[in-house]
Amino acid sequence: MKYITEIIKYFAFITTGIVVLMIVIMLIQGDDGISIYTLAEIPCSGLVTSAVTVFLFPSEVQSRKIYLLRILLHYIALCVVMTAMGVFFGWINFDMSGILLMTVSVAVIYAFTFGIAYITSKNDADEINQALKDKHSGQ
Repeated sequence: MKYITEIIKYFAFITTGIVVLMIVIMLIQGDDGISIYTLAEIPCSGLVTSAVTVFLFPSEVQSRKIYLLRILLHYIALCVVMTAMGVFFGWINFDMSGILLMTVSVAVIYAFTFGIAYITSKNDADEINQALKDKHSGQ
């Protein structure tokens, strides 16, 4: 059940990040519409990358070096998955500029997703700590 909850959480964060990034790219490129196929492809890529995140992102902090290595491996895995999906969906060409665009896009969504995850986790921790303080001060 924990994995399903985590996949749903990251699905929401990642899919939102993809939508925001797609809007920015469309505005830069001067596009004024999005196809129905792309609207279906975005949640598909959000679901796949959220599953990759739940299973590959380091949830436990070992040494700092191992933690950073696992984050790097997670990022590389996301780049590979999203490049493959980007080529399959026709979002990018499989050339240096397409791969570069996807790696930058993954980095932007990575920062967005984990920024939001950090904020929500911090808020949850603050609420739990406050509840514990209230419980102990009332006794």
